[in-house]
Amino acid sequence: MKKSKMLQNAVALMLTLSMVLSSGAFSIKANAEPADATTTLKTAFDSFNASGLVFIEYSLTGEGELIANEKVELDRAHNVKNILSQDVESLEWNASYTDIKEKITYYQDDDKKWYKYPTDAEELEGLGKTLSDNGVETQIVEGATYKYDGEEVVAVTNAHTDELKEVDCYRYLAEVPVVIKDDGEYEEGEEDADEEDEDGEDPDEEEEKEIINIYYYIDKATGRWVHADTKDGLVIDVDITYPSATGEDAVVLEIPKEAVDKAVLEDGYVTPTSSNELVGYKVVYKGKSAYLVVTNVKNSKKVTIKKSVKILGKTYPVKEIGASALANKSKIQTVVVNADITKIDKKAFYNSKKIKTITINSKKLKTIGKNAFDTNSKKLTIKLKGNKKYKTKVKKLITKSRAKKAVKKTKLTVK
Repeated sequence: MKKSKMLQNAVALMLTLSMVLSSGAFSIKANAEPADATTTLKTAFDSFNASGLVFIEYSLTGEGELIANEKVELDRAHNVKNILSQDVESLEWNASYTDIKEKITYYQDDDKKWYKYPTDAEELEGLGKTLSDNGVETQIVEGATYKYDGEEVVAVTNAHTDELKEVDCYRYLAEVPVVIKDDGEYEEGEEDADEEDEDGEDPDEEEEKEIINIYYYIDKATGRWVHADTKDGLVIDVDITYPSATGEDAVVLEIPKEAVDKAVLEDGYVTPTSSNELVGYKVVYKGKSAYLVVTNVKNSKKVTIKKSVKILGKTYPVKEIGASALANKSKIQTVVVNADITKIDKKAFYNSKKIKTITINSKKLKTIGKNAFDTNSKKLTIKLKGNKKYKTKVKKLITKSRAKKAVKKTKLTVK
């Protein structure tokens, strides 16, 4: 699994710098007295979002220990975004390179092998969801309060060169309301806590609102946003520099040719689900050959599992339905498996009480895990393809996999 992604998933409380390309213009005059805080910050954010070349370095520290440290280099002119993530134990830096136009990210593992994976839309031009939930944003947050908080000279690090530069800044304090969920994540804004999730269940009622203080620093000479930090609890430190894209000192970012030539699809990559694609598939290697395993599905009335899926121009066969892949879904009624699956893992359809029909068109099914078809529905029909001998074999596998309680609760018909 890619290093930067693993690091991001391990950190529950991190900040969003989601950068959407927009046409912002500078209007702050050099050394002018600060205008209205909200107006000043919006102008600075717009300029940041419109910058063709920008470097960001950020760190997250909790109780005096480093939790995350990353450097991001974004070159929109050449459609490249580089991320350097530091391993908090070894302190080694791991690089990944994203082709914004082609939506592909490349990285090298510890064995110097190159891998690639399709990049989520939210990660293409911005930092993706990394430091988001603490409120450090490139936009004005509804419900937050912004105010001028004095002046300060701050040392800003260039993420590309590691050079330090002292910048005379106006400092602004943003008091950002957040909702603390029971899983420890922060959620911004005033979203309705009574809304149902995709499985039809109400979120945990034990949610607390809290104000997070974020300090933004605007260069007095240029009006550009150059730094942000928090001072209490989880300490976040963000430095932003705007290198030259022209002239002798121009910086041009490129993806290593070796990465483009040698990278193979990432082992363990899970395809995202969306309104167009209800099923998520994980890439698994057996030797040098890769195949797909169904890992999750969206909660829809009908789910169809494809025979194969095309990823980055190459087609991969679907061979397995993973553990709990379609479990605990409140809406699914019909499932059609068009893939030549060989395995249905444990609890694959477990406790999805509305499932009435599962059609399995594979004639290669060999393994069925425990409780795979224990849907707890009143009536379930499994339709099989193949000759009589094959169907008899699969029926035995299904019977063996079922729990006694499930047998009593659900009338199961295998055709």
